[in-house]
Amino acid sequence: MRPQALNFVSIILFKGGGKFHRPFLKRIFMIKQPDIEAQKELNSIIENIPDIVYIRDKKYKIKWLHKGTIRKITNIALKEDNDDKASYQVAACIILNGFLKLKLIYPFLWRWFYYVKQYTEADLTQVLAVGKKKIPLQAYFVNTILMTDMRDTMMMMTKKEVYTIRQEQSTAQAGTSPKTTAG
Repeated sequence: MRPQALNFVSIILFKGGGKFHRPFLKRIFMIKQPDIEAQKELNSIIENIPDIVYIRDKKYKIKWLHKGTIRKITNIALKEDNDDKASYQVAACIILNGFLKLKLIYPFLWRWFYYVKQYTEADLTQVLAVGKKKIPLQAYFVNTILMTDMRDTMMMMTKKEVYTIRQEQSTAQAGTSPKTTAG
């Protein structure tokens, strides 16, 4: 491994010297190349290679999600009162994945899935799973947390009840933190 290929921290340790010089130097040169799966994943990201998903017998290609699509999914997660429809709306967003497609086709496609084709949640699971992989991780974690919190509680409660309970939980957690008086 060449010194210019080392990361910033490693370069500081390499130039720093001292009694910790040798163990850190050994760790630097033990870095391995990524395996073939990681290289394929990186190539998929760079080339925007689509994944193929089947809903019943219909084939759809899903590419890496655009920021506008991720924003639309977040908007659906926050605003949709009917959780049954939310899955269909998110699946339509993942399949369309583009500004003009979302503006022009989205209102018809999710209704087509929901009312005409009457896909089940199981039919849409593969689309949502592949769509999850096609989101940059930071946005994915935020969306997953938002969708999970809403789905687990929305099945039995209204949004107002959920909001009230979440407020009570956060207040209770803040009140139970240990207070020490060192002095």
